[in-house]
Amino acid sequence: MNLQDQYYRRLFSSPLMVRALFAGILPPGLRDLVDIGTLEPLPTDYVSDRRRQRQGDRLWRVRRRDGQMLYLIIMLEHQSATDRMISVRVMGYCALMYEDLAMRRLLGPSGRLPIILPIVLYSGARRWREPRQVSELMDPAPPELMPYQPQMRYLLLDEGALADAGVLPADNLVSALFHLEHSRSIEETAQLLHTVLRLTDCAQGQELRRVFGAWARHVLLPRAAPATAALPDTEDLQEITLMMAAHPHDWGHKWRQEGRQEGEALLLARQLTRKFGPLSEDVQQRIRQAGTLQLEAWSINLLDAETLEAVFSGTD
Repeated sequence: MNLQDQYYRRLFSSPLMVRALFAGILPPGLRDLVDIGTLEPLPTDYVSDRRRQRQGDRLWRVRRRDGQMLYLIIMLEHQSATDRMISVRVMGYCALMYEDLAMRRLLGPSGRLPIILPIVLYSGARRWREPRQVSELMDPAPPELMPYQPQMRYLLLDEGALADAGVLPADNLVSALFHLEHSRSIEETAQLLHTVLRLTDCAQGQELRRVFGAWARHVLLPRAAPATAALPDTEDLQEITLMMAAHPHDWGHKWRQEGRQEGEALLLARQLTRKFGPLSEDVQQRIRQAGTLQLEAWSINLLDAETLEAVFSGTD
């Protein structure tokens, strides 16, 4: 499990973060179904050793307003490439959890299985285009066989898409995290860190503030800092925020440079798609990882290239 996964797991182990998820990020209809004051994390022994969840996933349960329990699975996806088969993984994980609940006799008095809400939280730069339910991955079934096919859908939270769409609420910890992940402005980043400081300024927010500070120091800043910048020797979120506000010129150049490079990569990918059709994941990754000079060379090649291979030939 990489650093990003480790810190996301710790962030979404906080009740404050999951409450913020319900309060401002999930669709309003889902928010109204639950009594958020009953939210509690599931102990690790809810999933047995032979069926243990992936290290980055989090399990919670909350009581619905009708008195029944809702089990919440938060599956964290941080890799740059999306996962086409994740709906199958979600279905398998839910089935294993049901088996464990039944085996351990943890079902309610009715003996019926509880409702599950599977959430896939995706932080990659590329927008998520993968099927969101198992049936979309399957061959078309004749009407006679349709009733016997698996049906499983997950709720996708694509951080970048939500941030770009401008639909995230203000004064929300999860919104602040999503915007921080995709910020291209030193001023915006410092302002968002101030928001996190303010929203965690309470007794129950101290541990979450420490996790945000460690995440900012070990994930956010190394990703954004120029090679010549000295990273702060602290995980204190307030000190990090003050440092960024006091020395914006040390960080602004890298952010502007990365923003231009990302825009050049996106434009080239669109031009290639228009001329040659959909791009494979390997080609998209190659474009994302290229530097400015490489992107410029490919863009020049594109003018006369008759094949996709000709765009990339002799330029590596």
